[in-house]
Amino acid sequence: MPLQPNEVTTITIAPGAVTTSKIADGAVSTAKLGQKVVTTAKIANAAVTAWKIGAAQVTASRLKDASVTEPKIANESVTTKKIAALAVTDAKIKNRAVTTEKIAANAVGASQLAPDSVKTDKIKNGAVTGPKIAVGAVAANQLATNSVTNEKIKNGSITPAKLAFTPPSVARPITPPLVSSELGVDSVETSKILDGAVTGAKIAGNAVTSTKIATNAVTSAKIAAASVTPEKLSFSVPVRPMVPPLTSAELAVDSVTTEKIANQAVTAEKLAPGVGGGDTLTMLPVPATALDLGGINATTQPATVDLSTIIPLNTKAVIVSIACINQSYANGGMMAYIFQQVGAEYALQVMAPPVNAPGISNGASVLMPVAADRTLLWQAYVSGNNSTELVIYILGYIV
Repeated sequence: MPLQPNEVTTITIAPGAVTTSKIADGAVSTAKLGQKVVTTAKIANAAVTAWKIGAAQVTASRLKDASVTEPKIANESVTTKKIAALAVTDAKIKNRAVTTEKIAANAVGASQLAPDSVKTDKIKNGAVTGPKIAVGAVAANQLATNSVTNEKIKNGSITPAKLAFTPPSVARPITPPLVSSELGVDSVETSKILDGAVTGAKIAGNAVTSTKIATNAVTSAKIAAASVTPEKLSFSVPVRPMVPPLTSAELAVDSVTTEKIANQAVTAEKLAPGVGGGDTLTMLPVPATALDLGGINATTQPATVDLSTIIPLNTKAVIVSIACINQSYANGGMMAYIFQQVGAEYALQVMAPPVNAPGISNGASVLMPVAADRTLLWQAYVSGNNSTELVIYILGYIV
């Protein structure tokens, strides 16, 4: 009788009865596989592709030696930590890949330099010092023209054979005579100088110091006029102004001459009894005009005229004269001027002529006291419709 669906169960199947041919293709799913039943022998060659391997599952122990070839390494995957010590050999470095920045300071020693590799342009100016030059290395062709100066030549090194000329005869006298440039510094000693040979012209300015001057050698004749200032003296001298001032006892007889006396310095108190004592009258060579005022057509108020530019201080009185000039005349009024000292009774009156304009009337000259401020007071009186001009003259003064 035939088997019914689902009639064959696990217990009805004999062990080993399900052979490969009994299993349909694709019938064995992941769930049908037992734990660790897929052994190496069960996996076909090349069956494990990249997709079958989990992330980070291939460890170093899984890699076969020399199996990681250049194509297997991604670009920029080999970092410094991946490179073994001394692994970067000469063959691994690309030509010209080692730039200046790749070379450590002081890493290039003498053994790293190829023969003749250090050329002139590689040497820094001033870098070749004395210790760098080998003994006997500087030949004639290494010396620049005019480089061997006097201080470079060791004393006694130039023998007659080195001279390009025949030296002068050493016979006495030397021919030709020695010139200044042939004498060495400090070569002319005292014993070589003839007595009296050093004249004034031979001595440089400021060359004679105090130590060069013998005791008592500077006589009066050697000192120029006005050269000895107070600072040069070993004793004190009076300074100006003198403190305390000079007394009468310190003045020699007849030492106070006229030019020593200041103007106005000799007052009446300075004169001895019976000597002088009177006032001094000084007449001016030309009368001085103190005031010249025209167009006066009405009586004026008293006004002052300043005489300070004409007479000196302490003037007691002046000799004064006035002139009245008739500039216009309309009617019979008279024009009169009064010139008087402030607070005094002195007066000088002059009337201009009423007709024949311009008529001039000059008053007499009088001696009038003058105020301490060297001023005089004047006033003009005008009657009628007239115009006049007033002129005040100073002829002299008394002090």
